Amino acid sequence: MIQAKDARILFLIKSLVALVFLCKVSLGGLLPIPREIPYLIFQQGMHPYVNVLLTFLLGFPLLLLWLRVRARQHLSGFYKLFVFFLMIVLAVQTLLQVHYVNPDESAVMQIGAMLVSLFMVGIYGLIIPSLWNVQDFLRFVQRWTGALVLLSLVVLIVSPGAAFKGGRFIGVFKHIPHMVTCATIAFVFTLGTFLADHKLKHKIWNGLILLASFFAIILTGTRSSAAAAMFAFVVTLILHETRTTKGRMFKFAVVSFLISFTVFFGVQSYELAHDIATGQTSLGGRHAQDGVASRWEEVERGAEIFKQEEWLGHGLMSKFASGNDVDVSNYNSFKDPHNIFISAGVVGGWPLLILAAIALGFMTIGSLKALKSFSIAKRQVAIYLLAHIPILVIYHIHLSIGGMADRMYWMVFGFVAAAVFEEISIRTKSVPKVCQLRAVDQDFAIRSI
Repeated sequence: MIQAKDARILFLIKSLVALVFLCKVSLGGLLPIPREIPYLIFQQGMHPYVNVLLTFLLGFPLLLLWLRVRARQHLSGFYKLFVFFLMIVLAVQTLLQVHYVNPDESAVMQIGAMLVSLFMVGIYGLIIPSLWNVQDFLRFVQRWTGALVLLSLVVLIVSPGAAFKGGRFIGVFKHIPHMVTCATIAFVFTLGTFLADHKLKHKIWNGLILLASFFAIILTGTRSSAAAAMFAFVVTLILHETRTTKGRMFKFAVVSFLISFTVFFGVQSYELAHDIATGQTSLGGRHAQDGVASRWEEVERGAEIFKQEEWLGHGLMSKFASGNDVDVSNYNSFKDPHNIFISAGVVGGWPLLILAAIALGFMTIGSLKALKSFSIAKRQVAIYLLAHIPILVIYHIHLSIGGMADRMYWMVFGFVAAAVFEEISIRTKSVPKVCQLRAVDQDFAIRSI
């Protein structure tokens, strides 16, 4: 019998998680790399086809090892049932689309995109959360994102022109959303490692990453991510139990500052937030833009696309199609609605839209329940998800194997589902709660006394 901590399993898991970030890195600002080599290099970084190939080369052996592991971390039964229905709906809708909606497009590409997406959900949403410790997940991801944020700021100093795209900070990444995702993850996850680490050198490193990542978020000019980071900071501060005098003094000082700031500058802050949202004031280096109006335009445009095929949808590759030519370089943002409901409807019609609505409701409930976990790491992952639920609503459905945010969200879903299951298990059994805690929670409880 293979244990979940088998060296081969941990190597494959860490490689797959590192690939999430490495596939979106562009080294043009640091090295003389050609912009594109067919099937190998794309936008001075890893080509999407290489990314998919590596995911399969690493993911398939992990799947085989996972089948031989008996002592796996349990995931919520509802979560696994939801993933099963998602897979069924996506498979059925894709097969119907091949025949009725997109008969002129390559059936191999459409079915291939569906299989790749299902593989991504299975590996990142089910297998990794059932084999990996959430504490190790938090620390590993925090190190990678923190290092990439610092490297991005180095590029800003060494090659400022390469660090910006369209007037917004991209650092070492190919596009703005990747920099935003990396910086936000680094900030929120570092809040958790900052609380868990007690050594001075670790505190200094975590403090540096906190400042650098928030600075990077401001440079991107992304209003929603800046709000999510601040929300995560406040929730973390409220939930974290302080046992030292210094900790209580810090918490009291921050809460007092927030209350005083709200009393004296609350109205001005609201007006500033309103002006930023409506495009009257800019954030960071981004030009002022009416975010509400622009998002609503995307919703209306996406709704028109959705109405063309309300029951079957247009498929996963619709946003990459230019005529009958489907290719990653043909991405069309006008065919990619920035709204999770409309996006789900465009991809899979009403069945996928309904599943998206159900998922959004239960992930909200699940993240709130997971906040009760004894583990700091579990709480921080739940806080990340809770802070990003509004962003999930105004973005698109996450079913692409090539995306950084897509795979991160599915891992977070899985770890939150595991946390919720454990908390429910603790409450439903009759033996004393101390005896029911998992080993990791027992260790955390002992170290906290």
